[in-house]
Amino acid sequence: PGVEGQSEVIAMAHALAGVNPETITYVEAHGTATPLGDPIEVAGLTKAFRAATDAKQFCALGSVKSNIGHLDAAAGVTGLIKTALALHHKTLPASLHFKTPNPKLELESSPFYVNAERREWKTKALVPRRAGVSSFGTGGTNAHVVLEEAPELRGSGSSRPWQLLMLSAKTPDALDRATAGLSQYLKNLETNANGADSSRE
Repeated sequence: PGVEGQSEVIAMAHALAGVNPETITYVEAHGTATPLGDPIEVAGLTKAFRAATDAKQFCALGSVKSNIGHLDAAAGVTGLIKTALALHHKTLPASLHFKTPNPKLELESSPFYVNAERREWKTKALVPRRAGVSSFGTGGTNAHVVLEEAPELRGSGSSRPWQLLMLSAKTPDALDRATAGLSQYLKNLETNANGADSSRE
């Protein structure tokens, strides 16, 4: 692990995403949980964030490894899935078993704090929830990605009183089964559902 390599890949991810690091309020860290790896990771993150902000302790820090341990090559994708779910549920997940930080992390002067309890993920007005996900390996195989919450979907509004539903099947029997299945599905829908509004399915 190295501060320079990690900070460079994080800064590149910020630049490619076109975001100011100060708008990122959660980082899913690689989190080696070692006396050497964690201070280097926080130093690399801090260096990348300090290119745009001097603000302190505004960004929650966590790692899925506190939930399920080390996963070798699957660690990065697991952190990505965890962070996507956190954005979807608008919730900052807890770092389990956290009591006190390693003093070598120097969190008090960094942009980061360890989120020890699950809580609602709040942001400034008109700023979407954004997160970074790090996955660091040996030999310079470093990766960092910036995620942003999906925009709220609006319903399509009122539609025609009748909708055209087309079915296709390979055989007449298959068409009969598809028709029966669709009929049952429509009977189970809420009476006020808008059939033209795919966001409500």
